[in-house]
Amino acid sequence: MNSSLEAPNVPNVPPDLEEIDNEVSFESQSEFSNSDTSSTSSRNIKSSPSEVSYDSSNPTLESEEDLDIFFSLEKPDNPFDQKDEIGTIAPHESFGFSVQGLYTKRYLTEEEKNTSLETNKIICRQRIKTRPIDNSFSDSSSKSSSGSLTSPESPNEEEEYESAMFVPETGLVNGWFWHQYDSQKKIVREDRAILFQSQENYKRLIENHQFKSCFDDMDYMETAPFGEQVIVNGCDASELAIGDVFEVEGGHSPLIIEITAPRKPCIHVNKKIGTPNGLAGIQAYALSNFLSGWFARVIVSGELSDGMRLTRKAHPNPKWTLTYITKALYGEGSRLQSMACIASWNRDRSELEELISLPQLGEYEWKNAGRRIALKLDGINPLTVRPDLIDPQIDPTKVIVHQISPQIVNKASVQTSKKHNISQIFCIAGVLQLIALFVSGLLENKDVRITV
Repeated sequence: MNSSLEAPNVPNVPPDLEEIDNEVSFESQSEFSNSDTSSTSSRNIKSSPSEVSYDSSNPTLESEEDLDIFFSLEKPDNPFDQKDEIGTIAPHESFGFSVQGLYTKRYLTEEEKNTSLETNKIICRQRIKTRPIDNSFSDSSSKSSSGSLTSPESPNEEEEYESAMFVPETGLVNGWFWHQYDSQKKIVREDRAILFQSQENYKRLIENHQFKSCFDDMDYMETAPFGEQVIVNGCDASELAIGDVFEVEGGHSPLIIEITAPRKPCIHVNKKIGTPNGLAGIQAYALSNFLSGWFARVIVSGELSDGMRLTRKAHPNPKWTLTYITKALYGEGSRLQSMACIASWNRDRSELEELISLPQLGEYEWKNAGRRIALKLDGINPLTVRPDLIDPQIDPTKVIVHQISPQIVNKASVQTSKKHNISQIFCIAGVLQLIALFVSGLLENKDVRITV
């Protein structure tokens, strides 16, 4: 790979802004999600993985005006309504998609850090120039930011091409997308090794009049504004399901991947594309319409190049399409939960357990969210549960998590913790009252001196 793609002294490189919120605790979400549900049944916490913290950058309900803005947005046909709930799945042997672009992290120069616009300093990506298969794209087309088709140029035999090698656990070699820089920072999440996005998703976003102008001066095929490593074509994303296994067609690469989760976009997508935060932003819109892409783990290492086609070889969970699981966990809550992208559950408890038990499902924002909801259904505050029992991928000695107690507690101890919290609130209120009295006393003395 071209040395320009590698970051010098990677352990010392500060994470991009879009990566900061990956492990940040968002306690307030636990108050929204299923706060009015309860159950007298008891359950044992399963030790299958999930996430302890929510993305603190989720859109927030800022005003009633936001509600009106959200509902006034022009929405394309919702993929949830295009099919029945479980969906009509194509035969897995005939289903696939073709690679149209590959991307790695781009590191800013010192001059760029000081002079570039803020939008150019987040989700920084650069395209990897790989040799197209058979000197052409398999779809023989690439899409510009306007959504129009353009024919790729014939590759020059003298040109230098780069390698896009994907390996288990961390994904793109030298990419450092969703993972830690060293053992003291972010967690390596093997189920987020590759982020895919599709030209079909971008086309739908561009066709929406609310966001069309945002792409006028942006070529998404060069900048990958959703932070993806791979842009593909020819895929109806609603037909992808958790656990689907894909191999490279024609033996061009030994790479084997497995679909793990939909992508739940962060607030930095709003900043990158130039839409407002909150309900009118592209973040909430892309999640509700499943236009954010999807994650996969790498099972067998291999390279990808423009034009390679990946075909589905296994389809173990046809019920759990990416649109189905997104709707179940993030699309059926209250208005506030849905607009703030907060997980909720309004289906049978047995189906929630089924979701949590999916062996291929990603941890972050999916299994984690399911376990938190299940705990609340049993009357247990997730903040009172040892974090690694909710999310086995984390090391509690290295991740700072704000919680009441690092242990499993029963309902009685939860009540004790609540009383302790109430006492703390009263203490804080008392301190604030004393400060107010002190300030008012100073002001009174000042007035006396002036009048004298």
